[in-house]
Amino acid sequence: IAALLRRPGRVARDYVDGHRKRYFGPFAFLVISVGLASFATYVGGVEWFAPIPNQSAGAILARHFNLVALVQVPLIAFFCFAFFRAAKLNFSEHLVLAAYTSGFRALLLALVEVPLHYFTGVSASDPRLIGPYFLVWTGYFAFAAVQFYTGKPWWSAIRGVLAVFSAQLVTTMLIFCFIYLYCRLGGS
Repeated sequence: IAALLRRPGRVARDYVDGHRKRYFGPFAFLVISVGLASFATYVGGVEWFAPIPNQSAGAILARHFNLVALVQVPLIAFFCFAFFRAAKLNFSEHLVLAAYTSGFRALLLALVEVPLHYFTGVSASDPRLIGPYFLVWTGYFAFAAVQFYTGKPWWSAIRGVLAVFSAQLVTTMLIFCFIYLYCRLGGS
């Protein structure tokens, strides 16, 4: 965890380059972190999907928060694959970076964001807390991208930010599609 805080891109690069003994596997780390974030969200009573007008759809999304978090990982890897084509890495190598950083993001959510919502009583959709969380997440991923990919650091950071924003946009669109279909097909 300390290595992922200071040098997330280097950890992912070492893992991709075959230096795996000193690190916990990225996918096991991701699953454990998302599980911890889901547990913290449940215990803390944070309702990430409370602003959704259809309460049934919001309840389903809240109950399966872990799946929503996991869906973003291959999306981030896909957009990294698209934005970093010159790196000549395969999809699974981009997936390692996405898994490590998303796992750290889930830890941030569980250990910082959920307690902030719980102790302040601020709604999960309040931009005063969710805005800084997304800025920290985006900055963290840009920092990781600079370390993981070769080339100009500023260009890697920009493409890393674009990958995260694109994945978040697609995730949001998928959530809206789910809500629309749920309401359309008779869910109430």
